[in-house]
Amino acid sequence: RFKDTTASKAAIENELRIAHDIQMAMLPKKFPPYPERDDLDIFGSLVPAKAVGGDLFDFFIRDNQFFFCIGDVSGKGVPASLVMAVTRSLFRNVTAHVSDPGRITVAINDALSEGNERNMFVTFFVGVLNLETHELRYCNAGHNAPFVLTDNVSLLPVESNLPLGVMAGWEFVSQQINMAPDTTIFLYTDGLTEAENIEHLQFGEDNAQDVLRQCIAGEALNSEEMVHQMTMAVHAFVGEAEQSDDLTMLAIKRNK
Repeated sequence: RFKDTTASKAAIENELRIAHDIQMAMLPKKFPPYPERDDLDIFGSLVPAKAVGGDLFDFFIRDNQFFFCIGDVSGKGVPASLVMAVTRSLFRNVTAHVSDPGRITVAINDALSEGNERNMFVTFFVGVLNLETHELRYCNAGHNAPFVLTDNVSLLPVESNLPLGVMAGWEFVSQQINMAPDTTIFLYTDGLTEAENIEHLQFGEDNAQDVLRQCIAGEALNSEEMVHQMTMAVHAFVGEAEQSDDLTMLAIKRNK
């Protein structure tokens, strides 16, 4: 009996490891992703809390537009990882022929809402940066507002909206800003702000903003360095406590 239990536990762990590898293979891994471009500086990282999780980020360039997204599926484990994979595929399929972030979000939401018996939802943020005009259009679906770094740190103004998968037919509308040179958009999932230490205190938005201000002051201004500094700050804060949620960050800087 014990032998059977051990064998089946090993089989499950092996399957989870494979699922984790498949999931990680869906995320961008090559940084810098566009070494030939000097106008963009991009870095992203995802540290899952369990073998598989529900966070995602993705980006690509089409027709001189930089498409990017970040998302967080409700729940943990295998169900969340399946929804994460579907969401990422929908993002790629829809953005292949749609450029408006509001319409992209509507299309993904309607697809995820259909047949969603488990009532799983995805907080999601999608952005489209025009690499000629530097207009950033974006749409938020229940996700944390990204930070904007210039000579200070602020929050990108976002409509909160419903997360994806909650209600088909929800009207998501695009917002826009002009992204000046030397501006960074720092996107993250709530695994950052809700990271807890052993006293169950959360890292929080204020701590995150402090780290980013230190990055500006210390001129640690490339995207990889920012994500690295934030990761170290979260680990130092959490200390001995077990990681309770996926930790995902994506920094996008316009150099010039």
